[in-house]
Amino acid sequence: MATWIMENLASIVLLLVVAAIVFFLIRSKIKERKQGSCGCGCEGCSGCAAQKKGGKI
Repeated sequence: MATWIMENLASIVLLLVVAAIVFFLIRSKIKERKQGSCGCGCEGCSGCAAQKKGGKI
């Protein structure tokens, strides 16, 4: 088992780095949604919500 880990250490480290990046991206998006932002750069997204419903800003 130890030899397998040593042979694949680079792949394991790369997988952990990619998994960490994905984790932090998802966590960032969840925080944005909880704060009321849809990621479009506007504050509060009241204009975005109105546009999606067909209303005016």
